[in-house]
Amino acid sequence: MHHGVLFELFLILTAAVIAVPLAHRLRANSIIGFLIGGFCIGPFGFGLINERQDIATVAELGVVFLLFMIGLELSRERLRVIGGRFAVLGLFQIGVSMAVLFAGLAVLGFSVPSAVVIAGALALSSTAIILKQLSDDRQLHTKFGRAALAILLIQDVAVGPFLIMVQAAGDAGTETSPWVSILTGIGAVCVLLLVGRYLLPRLFRYIALLKNPELFAIGTLFVVLAASTLTEVAGLSMALGAFIAGVMLAETEFRHQIEADITPFRGVFLSLFFMSVGMSVNADIVFTQFGTIVIWLIALIGTKTALLFVLALMARFEKGSALRVGMSLAAGGEFAFVMLALAAQNGAIAPDLVAVMIPVVALSMALTPTLMTVGQRIEEKLHPKEDDQLGPIEAETEGLQQHVLVIGCGRVGRVLARLLKTRNIPYVVLDSDALQVSRGRAEGLPVYFADGSRPETFRAAHTDEAKIAVVALGNPHATEKAVALLRHYYPHLKIFARAQDITHIGPLSRSGADAAIPEVLETGLRLSDHVLAACDVPQEEIDAEIAKFRRADMLLMNELAPRTQRRKAEAAGSAKPASGSGPKTPKAKKDGK
Repeated sequence: MHHGVLFELFLILTAAVIAVPLAHRLRANSIIGFLIGGFCIGPFGFGLINERQDIATVAELGVVFLLFMIGLELSRERLRVIGGRFAVLGLFQIGVSMAVLFAGLAVLGFSVPSAVVIAGALALSSTAIILKQLSDDRQLHTKFGRAALAILLIQDVAVGPFLIMVQAAGDAGTETSPWVSILTGIGAVCVLLLVGRYLLPRLFRYIALLKNPELFAIGTLFVVLAASTLTEVAGLSMALGAFIAGVMLAETEFRHQIEADITPFRGVFLSLFFMSVGMSVNADIVFTQFGTIVIWLIALIGTKTALLFVLALMARFEKGSALRVGMSLAAGGEFAFVMLALAAQNGAIAPDLVAVMIPVVALSMALTPTLMTVGQRIEEKLHPKEDDQLGPIEAETEGLQQHVLVIGCGRVGRVLARLLKTRNIPYVVLDSDALQVSRGRAEGLPVYFADGSRPETFRAAHTDEAKIAVVALGNPHATEKAVALLRHYYPHLKIFARAQDITHIGPLSRSGADAAIPEVLETGLRLSDHVLAACDVPQEEIDAEIAKFRRADMLLMNELAPRTQRRKAEAAGSAKPASGSGPKTPKAKKDGK
């Protein structure tokens, strides 16, 4: 590798280090950061890199590892959670979206190969962005979350056929019949599946017996590249072979170890791929075709939203929920970049058209979190189910006084609830995760399904009569939001919060927590107690050392406490006139009912 390529890699990594954190600060996905960084250093940006060929060779490995990881996620165990109704919804989403988009493109005069590739690329959604948003909002186990996950999994399954479709679309403009590519692809898939079924488990069992971590990682890379090479020799894309290799290994007991070994390689090569895609964006085309790009963007989001809305209604979703599903999955996804890049390589689509489609997909992905939030708010407006669910909470907690309100029924919340129960201290637990609520109910705890970040929920749980509120959520942002709302509406309430670590104490204190307990610190102190005891350190010395650490923690809390007290006093002062003429608080609403 000559000096020029090394310097180009240095520039790419430098751009990534700058662009990705900037994207995170703007609450955008890392992929958007990679695309922007690639554009800035590319030939149409600042021109720091004018030749993409050397980088493109390395970036192709990023596609290989991306498809391998997608295949690795498609185990039978994971696919079983989809359910028949959601599986049908996912299949119809792909089929109907492709058909409608293809028809529209054909009417606009696009060639059949181009229309097929573009329709397929735009029919899929961003798994990475949507799943992260669902996880952050604690929505994965809700009906909406399960539907979105099912559709995304079905889309992942469709990746293999789509790769064969791209190859066939490229052959349509040559002497080779597209059916040759399709039949060759099916044959290569069958060969790989047979090899994976009978040889791969034995290979990895043998490697595991040698107990050599480096050899295990090498074996994984060997399988990925061998499968990719086989499909390339068969005249197909390397990505298809990697995808099939992932599917084969998904059913083995080594899946999690393989995933851990391959993740570092995947991250590096994948970043190079998305940076390479960003470098290919032609600024002149973007500016001259800006109106076209905006029209494409509106058409993409509008068409997919409408189609998914109708399909979700047919799947017996309520109107608000159906619209939320449509808006959440309306944007394009990261696999569109893969399809467009492969199609451009084999001549199925013109480079100028790719230069228009990449900004369309990137902008739609950047809008995904906003679309999901708007969809959720529309659903809540049309179907305020949460308010219906608050009725039982309000009725069953009627008469509670000086009780403890626990928000979050995870491991920390359930431990606290059990301890309160043993001491006969009145308490109520709220959680918006249906799975956690079921677990808590199974243990006999008074857990209710409700959003612990809404004032109406606090009112239903009679928080104005509570003595203490404990926010035990696992999501730092959700914890800060709940603490801030509790402090705003109930300035005299004692609020304790679960902090992720020592650095999370400050934000929670600024939000209004009286005390924030860092789970990492307490776990570390308990673990240190056992380790020091096993090292024959006298117990009194252990207690002294641990007390020293706790005192240091308390000093930090004491530094933050005056700010909290000032905010509590300000909140109390502003709350007094509110009872007469200001905005309604949960307490005022309760007194007036």
